[in-house]
Amino acid sequence: MTIRDGPAGGWNDGWASGSTGRRLTRRRYVAALSALGGAAVATACGASTQAPAAKTAAPVTVVFMQNDSNTAQRPEGSTRVSLLQEFTKTNAQQITVDVEGAQATADNDKIKSLVAAGTPPDLYYTAYYYPAEFYVAGMTIDVETELKADKEWAKQRADIVPTMLDSSSWAGKLISIPGYTNNQAMIYNLGLLQQAGVATPKQGWTWDDFKTVVPKFVKPGIIPLSMAWAGTWNHWLGTTGQRPISKDVKKITFDTPEMLQVMEMYLDFLKRGIIQKTADGKGALFETYRDAKNDTVFEVQGPYRIPVIRQNKGPDFGTIHIPVHPTVKQVFASNGGHNLIVFKDVPVAKRAAAAQVAKWLNAPHAQAQMCINATSIPVSKSVGDTKELQDYLKTDPAFKGFVDLAPSGWRWPTLPSYSKISPTLDAAVTSIMLDQVGAKAALADAQQKAQQFLDADVALMK
Repeated sequence: MTIRDGPAGGWNDGWASGSTGRRLTRRRYVAALSALGGAAVATACGASTQAPAAKTAAPVTVVFMQNDSNTAQRPEGSTRVSLLQEFTKTNAQQITVDVEGAQATADNDKIKSLVAAGTPPDLYYTAYYYPAEFYVAGMTIDVETELKADKEWAKQRADIVPTMLDSSSWAGKLISIPGYTNNQAMIYNLGLLQQAGVATPKQGWTWDDFKTVVPKFVKPGIIPLSMAWAGTWNHWLGTTGQRPISKDVKKITFDTPEMLQVMEMYLDFLKRGIIQKTADGKGALFETYRDAKNDTVFEVQGPYRIPVIRQNKGPDFGTIHIPVHPTVKQVFASNGGHNLIVFKDVPVAKRAAAAQVAKWLNAPHAQAQMCINATSIPVSKSVGDTKELQDYLKTDPAFKGFVDLAPSGWRWPTLPSYSKISPTLDAAVTSIMLDQVGAKAALADAQQKAQQFLDADVALMK
């Protein structure tokens, strides 16, 4: 899939769609309640451009909480609070959003405790891979049940990027609404490249191109490549055309020739000093929240790195996609992000209102403002064509490099066992890099363990 350069390419080009799944049974649902350790309940975009929905029968207040912080380094939280305050002032549905509980981070455990106590929030913002865990425990609803009668929703839903829809669905149901996403690219230090007489990377650059250039910077006091090995392997694997899980979400695909090739490259990077270990020897030097200094040439990063570099008056930089596999040549940008979930055991009016708030946050105006103020990536196709975002991208080519990668994005599906599967795979990569076990044996063992977790999830879909 190719990168579209700005609006001329058309943001509606190049997307694929489709999601699958099966229905959750009551028996599996009860089992899921038990598996959550008692935390489950006993009962089992623009505001100005979007036509207002029908008014609610009476004024209603929606309590909103988020698993995101409001800090200078993480402006997503504060931007979202500001948007919700805008919604309260401008919506025609008599909905007020109570954001007092969103001033501080409310993690998943806190929310589960509130659910168990019978006092859940109405709307919660959490990492996109967690909603299935809440849903199989009977805590949240299929948001389509609240929005299916909304005449605007079908069109807005169709505008959501397919991979964002797929990763927000469980057993064929849309159990959360995408709020924002981020992706991964390569940030490069313009000054250090110029000093070494190295040209800036070009679109389509490959692993081989990178391997030719980066050794020039293996010298004292320089970090040629800032990249954690746990968690970043997925980005390089994606350029081979492979994913760590099958499209039907039933099989872990980690023990593959492509993943072995990635690990062999990582080991070569480590041996040659291209990536370097931390002082304790347990990881690689990685700069996500490190003050930006003029000692790093390349960084595998997300757009959230941009404010850190600028706030710390870091060096001039550019952005480009992660080098592609030399033969497959697939541009790939692994995504993250947060989604909105609506809780089940709240008054009917509050459920309906919470779904409307989630819908508004997913609409073009709110998304464009998130992108501009929090360096995030659109989750819907039309957002890239909004005048708000296009005007801003003209002023920030480095950020535009991330936004242009939106059509090449992919992210894990939401799974009840994601928090077990992902660490299992990352641990295998770490053990390989620390020379604790051979690559082939580590990949095979991790796939087997992760598959057991996934099998339990698949069983819940029946």
